[in-house]
Amino acid sequence: MPANTLRVPSVVKVKENVLEAINNYSADDSPFTSMIGSQDVSNVYFEWQRDVYRAPVLTNAAVEGADASYSAQTQPGLLNNRTQIFQDTLNISNTAEAVKKYGRDKEYKRQLVKKAVELKRDYEANCIASGATVTDNGTLAGKLRGLAGFLTKGSVAPATSALPDPTTNTAPNTGGADRALTEAMIKDAQQSAYENGGDGAVLLCSPAHKIKISTFTFGVSRTHEVTTKAADIQPIAFDFIRGDFGMIKVVPNRVMAISDQSLTNSLYLIDPDKCKKAYLRSLETEKMGVVGDSQQWQIRMEASLWIGDERCMYQIRDITTSGS
Repeated sequence: MPANTLRVPSVVKVKENVLEAINNYSADDSPFTSMIGSQDVSNVYFEWQRDVYRAPVLTNAAVEGADASYSAQTQPGLLNNRTQIFQDTLNISNTAEAVKKYGRDKEYKRQLVKKAVELKRDYEANCIASGATVTDNGTLAGKLRGLAGFLTKGSVAPATSALPDPTTNTAPNTGGADRALTEAMIKDAQQSAYENGGDGAVLLCSPAHKIKISTFTFGVSRTHEVTTKAADIQPIAFDFIRGDFGMIKVVPNRVMAISDQSLTNSLYLIDPDKCKKAYLRSLETEKMGVVGDSQQWQIRMEASLWIGDERCMYQIRDITTSGS
């Protein structure tokens, strides 16, 4: 190198090169609440009715000309849920908003968009894992009941765990030792859903359990004809399971990778058309005011979950995190 060559470390105030973008590769999807419909509710506590046909009677035969005898009449059963307020806040100084920043013009706009995604994921997690409702009493915040607290049909670790009872607001007992996931558990789930009037169309599971399910065969012999070198790829992952009672779509859910017994250790066989998001207040943002030399916002929604009839769906609990 020639003497006296000016090199970058000696240059005064080299201009920064910062890309005009902010990258965020965190997952923002919420498969369960995205695949179901929605409805409005008008109270923090809401109820609905569901009924069931009696079992067929093989002795139902009447004598010709006999007087009628009158059967006992049954009434519909009730289910209920409560709304839950999901909220977040931000407080930004006027100076922080005034300075020029890379990748965004207004910091409050970026923060509000980010927090909206985070609330959506909070709602997804609660709609799956919340085991019982909580009544807002001014100290405790109200909470909704999710799939874990609704689905009364399911498989749990023997003797030590128990399924929930939504009619008494009893959460599932999670005291059982975790077990390996098996094909038989999924087949039992589909059979139960079918016998109770459901289709068992979607199986919600964690990413790790999706990998485990891909090792099952479900009675299918996998064959693969290789005609070119490029085609030598063996398909191994089940996106759909052809069960004895129809097709099941296996949907991995990143939210269910969170360490919680009702998320990472459970699977849910559901019918999306029998579930709905229930909104008392949809997502909204409000500028709370100017306090001193800063500005404050709140983003919030008040929502719950409606399950038309829990008996035609199924949950598999007390499964090891890996499924093995």
